[in-house]
Amino acid sequence: MYSITSQAYTDSYFDYKNILIINQMPSGPLANYTKKINISPHRISAFRTRAEQTNCVYAIYNSVTNDLLTIDELPDFFTFCKNNGYKIETELTQMLNHNQKQLKNIICYISLV
Repeated sequence: MYSITSQAYTDSYFDYKNILIINQMPSGPLANYTKKINISPHRISAFRTRAEQTNCVYAIYNSVTNDLLTIDELPDFFTFCKNNGYKIETELTQMLNHNQKQLKNIICYISLV
């Protein structure tokens, strides 16, 4: 089972995006569109960043454009999951969303059927 969350990301052009990340490298077709990346600290300007360490995450890429998948593309992600044998664990997601304070940016849980 995998958790899908969103996280703020700053690209090389200083554009902020909320990208989709997964808690571990998945098995199945989604592995072809998942890459480990470093998320740098939030940039204050082109020359300064906050004093934070980088964070390695497994980012999900768009299967068509090969760009980082953003939260705006959730329908495409769900379609990909459905067409490639993944189940959206709605009951678990709903149950855990009742403890919203403990979960950060959880979108859903998925599993390979």
